[in-house]
Amino acid sequence: MKHKHLIIKPLSKTSYFLLFALCLITIGCSPTKHLKPNEIFLQKNKIKVSTGKLDNEELSSIVKQKTNRKILGAFRYHLGVFNFFNKKGTETYKEVGEPPVVYDSLQTIRTAKQLKLYANNKGYFDSQITYSSKIKNKKVKVIYDIEAGEPYRIRNIEYKIADKGIQDLIIEIILKSKLYKGGIYEVDLFESTREHIKTLMRDEGYYYFTKDYVKFKVDSSIGNKEIDVQMLISMQKVSSKEQDTLTLIPHKKYYINDINMYVSENFNEKNLFEFDTTSFKKTLIHYDGDLKYSPRMLNHTIAFKKEELYLLSEQKSTYKHLSELRLFKNVNISFEDIGENKLNANVFLTTAKKKSFSIEGIGTNSGGNLGVEGNLIYNNKNLFRGGEKFTIKLNGGLEAQQLINDEQEDFKFLGLPFNTFEIGPEFSLEFPRFLLPIKLDRFSRRANPKTKVTYLFNYQKRPEYTRNLNQATFGYLWNESLYKKHVINPINVSVINLNPSVDFQERLNDETNPFILNSFQNHFINSTSYSFIYNNQKINSRKDFQFLRFDIEVAGNIQHAFNRLSNKPYDNIETESYNVFNIRYAQFIKTDLDLRFYEQSKSTALVSRLNIGLGKPYGNLNVLPFEKSYFGGGANDIRAWQARSLGPGSIADSLTQNSLNQIGELKIEGNLEYRFDITKLFEGAAFIDAGNIWLLSADNERPNAEFKASRFWQDLAIGVGLGLRLDFNFFLIRFDLASKLKNPATETPEKLDLIWNKPTLNLGIGYPF
Repeated sequence: MKHKHLIIKPLSKTSYFLLFALCLITIGCSPTKHLKPNEIFLQKNKIKVSTGKLDNEELSSIVKQKTNRKILGAFRYHLGVFNFFNKKGTETYKEVGEPPVVYDSLQTIRTAKQLKLYANNKGYFDSQITYSSKIKNKKVKVIYDIEAGEPYRIRNIEYKIADKGIQDLIIEIILKSKLYKGGIYEVDLFESTREHIKTLMRDEGYYYFTKDYVKFKVDSSIGNKEIDVQMLISMQKVSSKEQDTLTLIPHKKYYINDINMYVSENFNEKNLFEFDTTSFKKTLIHYDGDLKYSPRMLNHTIAFKKEELYLLSEQKSTYKHLSELRLFKNVNISFEDIGENKLNANVFLTTAKKKSFSIEGIGTNSGGNLGVEGNLIYNNKNLFRGGEKFTIKLNGGLEAQQLINDEQEDFKFLGLPFNTFEIGPEFSLEFPRFLLPIKLDRFSRRANPKTKVTYLFNYQKRPEYTRNLNQATFGYLWNESLYKKHVINPINVSVINLNPSVDFQERLNDETNPFILNSFQNHFINSTSYSFIYNNQKINSRKDFQFLRFDIEVAGNIQHAFNRLSNKPYDNIETESYNVFNIRYAQFIKTDLDLRFYEQSKSTALVSRLNIGLGKPYGNLNVLPFEKSYFGGGANDIRAWQARSLGPGSIADSLTQNSLNQIGELKIEGNLEYRFDITKLFEGAAFIDAGNIWLLSADNERPNAEFKASRFWQDLAIGVGLGLRLDFNFFLIRFDLASKLKNPATETPEKLDLIWNKPTLNLGIGYPF
């Protein structure tokens, strides 16, 4: 077994600021510096649960007096800032620093009482909560001991349902809930069960059913840590305005009678009876002024049907569909009881502006290359009166890109630090439905489907070449659920024309590797792609969540099959290949997986990512087009390497004098990043990146560039670093300083070799992932 050596080289002046930060952290380890003689520093809270199953995170949130914040789970950075700058004539300690937490014994007593209440609510009525404190050198550690014991369990559930007509349905709902015989008694469970029953009953047509009809009685006197539960369901209450009394009647199901949609720019002081009226199928549409929307489209948004049961899920679906059209400033749905168990559904739609024009200026971070971008955008949200969204975008941008050819003379646009210029229009038309020859009405309402057609032209000028891109796409996108999204593009056609500069053409003329030559030529790509996206993040929430994206793209198969079946002669006899528009078309399959885990607290986050991509060329063209190839390094990649300067494999530095050689067909990357708040504006980060790119087969001119499992450790690149981020809410600027820990391009690629004296500074827009 080979030993892995760790070598640390001396720091340079560029890294001394890190020492300063570490000094502040070290100072934070002396927290009693500014305490008064009678004050004690709260060093640690610890909760021990000897028996029982209680959530540690929930228990910790109950503690009244929190300790000073830590970064990386160990260092009191904010306290260090306070101690360092306090009484030095600066306000820094107030803005960034955090004063030492002075121990308050009364807060400890209150915490113990709250922990007891929490244990009771979780069914541990016989729990014992004690606390102790250990004081040393003006520091105190508070320890809470919880002997939860055995929880009280539900021995029996008795149903007392006054309305026998709903008895079977109620019992069926309860049997599928989390409230069951033998389960642990939890107070919160009863409230959630009431809400659950209400929702499901309303989704069975019981419009007036509320959780107030559901009550529980609990008997804990039977002993043996068992509890009997009695569930009471009362009759429906009907009020009489004439007699001012309440009458109890069996619960009734309600049916939809008329469906009315009211459309106006403003409903204030409007007489609804003066609106004009039209209809589509069984939906009545009342409008003020001109009706700017197709009656078919409006009817399509309505999930409930006339003369069918009222269902809460259909009410929610209707509201969701109308809101997502973004055609209306306000959507309101109400129901009018007209007697005989019938409801009139009334949908009020306040119209929004149809057209808009905007100008955007944003910072960009494409593949680790920084730039600026400006957009002129025209939007028409209702082009054909059916909710079709038509967008014209004129895009122009400047970007600082890594040179592909080091011998190429670099240039700057307008004296700015950018060497790449892009401009071009983009046209998109989005339909709020599937354009298919088959009807998918029910599926359409549930999944909010869209059909999207786009065309773009992009002109790019960079030091090595100019490039013209024409791209047309036709595809569908829909939501399987709240967290799952699908995108399929049956048609995706790209025509790429590349015009090399004189210097770059000379470099290509000297190139003997067909892999490189074929990568930098004109390309025609006709592909079909599919994407699956899972994201359970909740907006404005700090709860943990996961993100998954899977992409697959297949190109060139339709043309190749047609050419072979029609016995078309080869356009290029030497390579036995075909052309489209005099361009040798690409044929490949490409898949990508991006998996992320976000573990978040109030002021910190631990983010891990696995990114795997594979592209396999075959058939008509034996290389991936340059735009479809993988590269290593950059602000969103392995940050210790500049963009396009890593790999493939453990190819030697002597063969990577320019990045022509540094593209690959396989990418494996893993990242781990710890993020923490410093102030409201500043965030800090510590991270480690690992991975590389590879070829799928051996290349004689690029030895050790192909993937081999036996050489995986040798080929693996590892970088570590620290980051500083400025969070302006609407965008984030990121500074990441990273150093190489393991470099596969060295003569000893298997060794760990930490080099801080040549760090790579990455400037990015937004988080790297």
